[in-house]
Amino acid sequence: MEKIIIDTSVAVKWFSEEEDTDKALKLRDRYVNNEIALVATPLLICEVVNALRYKPDFESKKLIIAIGSLYKLHLHIESITEELLIKGAEIAFEGDVTIYDAIPVALAELSGTVCITADEKTQYKKLRHKYPVKMLKEVG
Repeated sequence: MEKIIIDTSVAVKWFSEEEDTDKALKLRDRYVNNEIALVATPLLICEVVNALRYKPDFESKKLIIAIGSLYKLHLHIESITEELLIKGAEIAFEGDVTIYDAIPVALAELSGTVCITADEKTQYKKLRHKYPVKMLKEVG
C-alpha cells in the first residue's frame, strides 16, 4: 500500500473550506477507503488544532468536534525519534524552514516516500529541489 506523509496544511483543509480543500478531502477519503496509508507525527495533531483555533469561523465547540474527528481517523502517527529530529534539523538549516515544516519532509525522506503539502511558499518552494515534497494541488 502506498504510504504518504502529510503535513498540517493538508489536514487543516479537512475541517476548513479553503483552496484545494476538495483535493485534501479526496486524499483523506482514499485513506478511509484503505487505498493509501496516511502518516504523520504527533506535531500534526497539535498544529491542526492550533490552526483551527485561530480560524474566524471556529469556536470552542466546533474545535472540540474537529479534534474528535481527527482522532477517529486513526492516522498512523510516527514517533519523533532522535534520527527524525536530526534529519529535520538538517533540512531546516539547508532549506531555511522551521523544524515544524522540516519534520514531515524528513519523515518522508527517511521512509522513502513523499510529503504532501499545501504550503507552497515554505515547504514546497524551498525544499522541492532536494527533498521528497509534492504540492497537494498536484495530487489527483
